[in-house]
Amino acid sequence: MEIAPSIASTKVHSLLDEAYKKRVSDLTSSIKLTEEALLISKELDDKLCIGRSLSHLSLYHMIIGDFDLSINMANEAIENLEEVDDEKGIADAKYTIAGALYKTDDYNLGLTYLVDCLKTYKKHEDYHNQARVEKSMGTIYEFFGDVDSAIKIYESSIESGKKADDLNLQSNAFNPLSGIYLNQGQIKEAMDLIEKSIAYKEKTKDIRGLAFALYGRGKVYTETEEFDKAEADFLEAERIHEEMGEKLGLAMCLHKRGALYIKMDLLDKAENILVEALEYSNKRKIILIKFRANLLLHEIAKQRGNHVLALKYLQQYIDEKESVINDRTAKVIESYDVINRMNRLEQDARIQKEKADIIEKKKIELDSFFYRISHDLKGPITSLMSLNYVAKLEVQDETALRFIDDYEKQANRLNNILDGLIKLTKMSFNEDSKQEIDFEKVIYDCIASYKFLANFDSVEFKIDVDSSIKYEAEWALVNTIIQNLIENGIKYARLEDNKPTISISVKQDVNGICIEAIDNGIGMDQETVDKIFSMFFRVNRTIDGTGLGLHILKRAVERLNGEVAVKSRLGEGTTFCVSLPK
Repeated sequence: MEIAPSIASTKVHSLLDEAYKKRVSDLTSSIKLTEEALLISKELDDKLCIGRSLSHLSLYHMIIGDFDLSINMANEAIENLEEVDDEKGIADAKYTIAGALYKTDDYNLGLTYLVDCLKTYKKHEDYHNQARVEKSMGTIYEFFGDVDSAIKIYESSIESGKKADDLNLQSNAFNPLSGIYLNQGQIKEAMDLIEKSIAYKEKTKDIRGLAFALYGRGKVYTETEEFDKAEADFLEAERIHEEMGEKLGLAMCLHKRGALYIKMDLLDKAENILVEALEYSNKRKIILIKFRANLLLHEIAKQRGNHVLALKYLQQYIDEKESVINDRTAKVIESYDVINRMNRLEQDARIQKEKADIIEKKKIELDSFFYRISHDLKGPITSLMSLNYVAKLEVQDETALRFIDDYEKQANRLNNILDGLIKLTKMSFNEDSKQEIDFEKVIYDCIASYKFLANFDSVEFKIDVDSSIKYEAEWALVNTIIQNLIENGIKYARLEDNKPTISISVKQDVNGICIEAIDNGIGMDQETVDKIFSMFFRVNRTIDGTGLGLHILKRAVERLNGEVAVKSRLGEGTTFCVSLPK
């Protein structure tokens, strides 16, 4: 007998509620229940039920570390929820996207999503979700080095958890707050808080959360040199994380157990566990653990006197570490560029020794500088951007709002410049492994990522990719090239008297790969063409931009030993041709 729609809809929501309750102890059941809810929702063709089911599924896949799948599901959820104008449901899906972003490597975009969610949850007085968002924002502030902001928002998360009468939400913020106390030398306060968290987790039977709390206590025991207790906590936390499918938590435990073994002077054991942590994090794109594991492996190699290996891990650490650069940083990077060129030309022991010596001399200054820059620039800028969101919620005066909008534009521009400089930093040190490039997928993914640009809906894309192409390269560099070609074509589209088009082709010949991007946009005169690859040069200052995109494109092409050529006519359009050798 066919179930009535109203009854089926009620069953969907019942399944979702049950799945959400089980998430702290049995994620496998949560996923199965939600998949059942999604199947019923699709049979009903109920957009609200489909959207909420997808949103729940995306959350559980984010928790277990299936980040790409999680983001895809969340975006599909948003499409369905927008059709029924479910504002809070959209915020739930965005929260999941934010989690997937900041748990990998996109902290800035993750924070943007979180602030957007927080605005919605405050509007609905949803203290449960406010606590979740605030705890996540604190994690990002910590990474930026903005410890003061992190402490404040963790404390706000605890207060929201109290308003929601939820011990789990409160203890979720206890864990990182205990870590901050530990870093500040407040060992008793750190232990008291983490013990309180463990007690809460045991009381509520939050098994997954208990693993994070045990991890936190293991860190305190490490500091107090109660090594056996620390190891026991880390191993128990790892066991729970593995059982629950919690990939980030497992990577964190592996890293800290490696640090513990270094303190115990068990270098072989430490190396084995840190290599495992690094491989695990590489596979799952957990950048936070990747760079920390590289730094500890660097320390081990240095203690053993293996300067070549120490340099390798140090370079990988520098490449992974999120940082912001200014003129002083650029000078350091230039020095490293010289060192890298020497390494490619001279592989003998003498040059390796010289490189190791130079790196060792720079190490303390560079580490200190990167941490300071993260605190002094990126953290405060992010805080200011967040405060801007809050101000727009509170201020009603139109004149004041105009000033706030102007401020927001300038803050965003500065943030975009910093992000561009970070990309240049990564390009200087990056030695990613090569992989086969699916050009068609890269192109369509890049196009999809620019849906927010003003001209996007007016542009017609024509894609022509030779399906027989076999080409291996560093994916990030190829993606950077195509992304900047597409962004450039969209931004400088000519809307007045024609249909804007961007034609992208990828062909293969005897010499290698040719990527061609042709648009019928505003075009440039030859004098402008001669300058477009210069850092900070902007073709048209009435169009938003940082002047870094084409400079980054050229650097990426050079890293792949390729060439880029440009032909353009003012008022008619532009053709970019990128040639990459096999």
